[in-house]
Amino acid sequence: MENKIKRDTALINLVTEFESSFERGEVGYLEEKVYFQLLEFYEDEYLYEKALLVVDMAIEQFKYRSEFYIIKARLLLNGNKVKDSLSVLSFAETIAPFEREISIIKVRALAISKKFAEAQEIVEDLSVGATRSESADLLIAESFIYEHMKDYNAMYNVLAKAVMLDSNNEEAMERVWISAELSRRYDDSVELHKTIIERDPYNFQAWYNLGHGYNCIMEYEKAIDALEYSFIINPEFESGYLDCADTCVQIRDYSKALEIYTEANSRFGPNSELMVNIASCYISLNRIGIAKQWLLKSIKLDGFNDEAFFLLGECYSSDQVWYNAINAYHKAINLENRREEYYLGLAKAYLAVENYNKATVNFQMATQTGPEDTLYWREYAGFLIKMGLYDEACQVLDEAEDHTYGSDLIYCRAIIAYLQKQKADCLEFLEEALVENYDQHHILFEIAPELKLDKEINSMIKYFAD
Repeated sequence: MENKIKRDTALINLVTEFESSFERGEVGYLEEKVYFQLLEFYEDEYLYEKALLVVDMAIEQFKYRSEFYIIKARLLLNGNKVKDSLSVLSFAETIAPFEREISIIKVRALAISKKFAEAQEIVEDLSVGATRSESADLLIAESFIYEHMKDYNAMYNVLAKAVMLDSNNEEAMERVWISAELSRRYDDSVELHKTIIERDPYNFQAWYNLGHGYNCIMEYEKAIDALEYSFIINPEFESGYLDCADTCVQIRDYSKALEIYTEANSRFGPNSELMVNIASCYISLNRIGIAKQWLLKSIKLDGFNDEAFFLLGECYSSDQVWYNAINAYHKAINLENRREEYYLGLAKAYLAVENYNKATVNFQMATQTGPEDTLYWREYAGFLIKMGLYDEACQVLDEAEDHTYGSDLIYCRAIIAYLQKQKADCLEFLEEALVENYDQHHILFEIAPELKLDKEINSMIKYFAD
């Protein structure tokens, strides 16, 4: 690992020196090895425009090196410049007519262009006499044909063959999971990767794909174990850490998620997003003080992280430091004004300081920003009910029906009917809500605690509990 860090540092220094020389117009002659290093760096970072500039410089200097034309064609294809890619491949064929990689990239370009028969013909020609490794590469190329034909089952089948031929082929391992998602063949994917792991127990990508397969069939504990193996085997595999921690959050194992996020931040950070994830875990564990510290660190590192400001607002709200919370929510909204939960947090903070006009405005903004989620309509209606504005609450619920549906909104109607002394309507709404979702009946008592004293309502709730 030390050698890897040194090598990475050397590469970063090389890139920095090159970019500095380029800006001054003093690049001059570079060795082929340097060009390949720069191109690998830019391609790995998805900086295709920079990579194209470098490859053009390399071609200018080494006019008959087919490798640079192949890289350029691949870069153009990755940038969706299919015609340009095919043009470069045609020229590359004149320099290296028997170079297999040219034909393989051509298959992908033709697949994107929907020239499926032509692409398939190339695959068949190349298959004759292909080695095991070459066959895997061909199957990957063929998978692009089926992907663009939208035949996802065939795509999965050829990629499953590819990974059985060469389970260390990184692209094959990445694409076989993509095909499993597209074809929804999660059970097949689980069995495939278990087979690979039996042959190669230290294949971190196989463990990673297995974890995602378990996730999709809701075997979350097994998913966590598999994803954890992926980064135990390869401690530099960042996606393994993040996806494992995300799965822990999904099953509310915040302690384990916190441990993994913290380890990832130590290894790959400091990282503002990871710090937010760490803080979120601390909030879920009700450790507000330490969550706040992590959020302030995150904001210091990245002052444009809207989620950090939002969670800071949540921390201040938890501590009932309302004006600090209001300030934090405003900063979050100024950075990102399309997150309904930000407006809800701000509305509740204004409600706490009895600024009802601003609370109303932000409840409205929450419902407008996330109209498909019943939570925001329920919160808005609940606020109006508590204010005694029953007609206005009914109007909000009527408007909600144009966008969404949920038993929580029916509970709100039951409350309004009760408070307007329309007991029969109340019981009718309540029965409908209890049938729809019994577990949400707590909404009744959160909005109108006085309903706890009503015998008929309690009898009905008890009846549906049995």
